[in-house]
Amino acid sequence: MGSPLSGKRLLLVAEDGDLAALVQAVLGRLGARVQLVPTGRAALDAVVRGALDAAVLEVPLSDLRASEVLSALGRARIPAVAVSGVYRGARAAEELRRLGAHDFFEKPFPVEALARAVAHAVGAASDEDPDDGAEAVDEVTGSRPLAPEEVPEGIAAAPVFALMDEPVPGAPAPRDGFSTPLPDPPRPPRTAAPQTGSPPPRGELADTSVPRLIVALHLVQASGALTVTRGPVKKILVVQQGAPVYAASNVGAERLAAICVRRGIVTAERLEVLRKERPAARTADLLAGAGLLAPEKRIELVSGQVRAIAWSTFEWREGTYEFQLGRPPAARVPVKIAMGDLVLEGMLRASTLPRLQAELPASLHLAPSPDPAFELYALGLRAREARLLALADGTKSVSDLVRLSDLPERDALAFLQACRVMRVLDEAERVLASTRRIGFM
Repeated sequence: MGSPLSGKRLLLVAEDGDLAALVQAVLGRLGARVQLVPTGRAALDAVVRGALDAAVLEVPLSDLRASEVLSALGRARIPAVAVSGVYRGARAAEELRRLGAHDFFEKPFPVEALARAVAHAVGAASDEDPDDGAEAVDEVTGSRPLAPEEVPEGIAAAPVFALMDEPVPGAPAPRDGFSTPLPDPPRPPRTAAPQTGSPPPRGELADTSVPRLIVALHLVQASGALTVTRGPVKKILVVQQGAPVYAASNVGAERLAAICVRRGIVTAERLEVLRKERPAARTADLLAGAGLLAPEKRIELVSGQVRAIAWSTFEWREGTYEFQLGRPPAARVPVKIAMGDLVLEGMLRASTLPRLQAELPASLHLAPSPDPAFELYALGLRAREARLLALADGTKSVSDLVRLSDLPERDALAFLQACRVMRVLDEAERVLASTRRIGFM
């Protein structure tokens, strides 16, 4: 892998810590030394201190006009690449370039393309993608499955119904009709690709949440593996260009063999015979070769597995996470899952009322976000959800919205919190009912 930004000193101006960490990791993988600041004033201070080769600027800024920072960068002869979820279209790009931006990207944007634009801005253009190395390491399926007595402690907060085969009475119906659980069997561990610059983003789930991390992966159209660990439990979600394509877990109940036995696809005895005949083969290949698992059924199961494993981590607030850039596993079933649906449906299924009440204070006011991570047409909202969303115009508190909704309290709060996580809704200062404010309807 080349390092076209080797030794370059870059300034990254972004308020969103999860998003910034992913961009920082990609730029660091190309050899850059990245200084992260959250505000325009901090960016100006960094410019004054000097020794910068380029900058990446998320606009608009919370404290200064973008033009002030772009002008300061221009006077210092520091090329800048701007990104935004608010400013869109050819006119916005033209105006930002007029103000001094070397290039401009709308959210969501391919982070590899952003890295190439930065390399081009400093005169070190490269055609290589930063994730063109080895496949993302799948350390989960290569590790030992948990013993039954280890599971309860490790997944105490996981929603049981997210991992079950049949719908739970009263739970929201799946949007696409797919079944839920199941992972693939172990594969030999791979060697990680060599890296330069800063390490992959990692941290504590106490400081963020899996849904927020997933939204950040969507915004930068990342490719690689998000591994989350809680006690003895490890789970992995692999994304390609910001969309989920694979998942795995070391919880035995989430493995393909256990799921197929529970579903009646194969008996435990018949599976053992097949494994003795071909000990090195994957479970899915064994079942397919025996005529027990059709290709379309396999895709259905894998799609459900990706959802269930991701959803089971949505309520985790203890543990760690790490994102490793890389290519998805080559030997995987092709699935197509919309990231917005994964987040929305997962929060509706997995969120608990006490957690929602703690994260959504009754007095909080919500209003449309100027830079949503997902467009409304991509979410496939149900009628009751759309009506609730239309009421969130800043004039009503969370308690008002719950009372006005025809959804159960938990479902209404889960939907509102999902919209916050996906940046469809933002916290807002209280807006008087007589005030005109832009809404969804």
